[in-house]
Amino acid sequence: MILFFFFEMSSKHTLTFMSKRALVIANGEPPKKMRLQALLREADVVLCADGGANIALKLGVVPDAIIGDLDSIHTETLVKFHKVPTYRDNDDESTDLEKTIAWAIKEKFDHVTVIGASGKRLDHSMGNLGVLAKFYPDAVVRFVDEFGELTYVGRELTIDVKKGEIVSLIPLSRCEGIVTDGLRYALNGETLELGVRGGTSNVVTASPVSIKVKKGNLLLFRVFA
Repeated sequence: MILFFFFEMSSKHTLTFMSKRALVIANGEPPKKMRLQALLREADVVLCADGGANIALKLGVVPDAIIGDLDSIHTETLVKFHKVPTYRDNDDESTDLEKTIAWAIKEKFDHVTVIGASGKRLDHSMGNLGVLAKFYPDAVVRFVDEFGELTYVGRELTIDVKKGEIVSLIPLSRCEGIVTDGLRYALNGETLELGVRGGTSNVVTASPVSIKVKKGNLLLFRVFA
């Protein structure tokens, strides 16, 4: 007989990690093997957001912890991962992805990479976009898929990218006072707004690229070469 141990989020049972980079596997479409392996190499800890554990099992990845309300995890997955610490959180006001990122931040991780944040239900994919802004500035959160990575700009973001790479600026709200440096189509105090004016498919002309925003929630999507 296999016993499953579920710890409440308020429990004194916590994992202690000295490093700061967490990889979160959500219950969506993961990147392919080569990119996944690169992300695993740079991660200090691997966390699964509830049903993301099913994805981890398919990928052959053993997580360091499973977090969420546990309504999406399969029995087979629980059996295979019975030695993995599992933290149950039944809060209805947050998603399993939010719970997992919050847990990572509580454990002092300030860089969180999420795979599987998109690729299945469109409403879940769209809802997850707000997660990038929610945890700023407590952590740098990025979504990575096979095609690129999505990051929250905040008030200012500087990134090292290669000349010729494609990046897109995606406004979640009305974004004012945007100033960019290192992009072919430069913005100088301009406004981007969803459904009014976007900023897709810009080209990197110099690195690093810097983006400043006075007001609003702006995302940066970097297309992998």
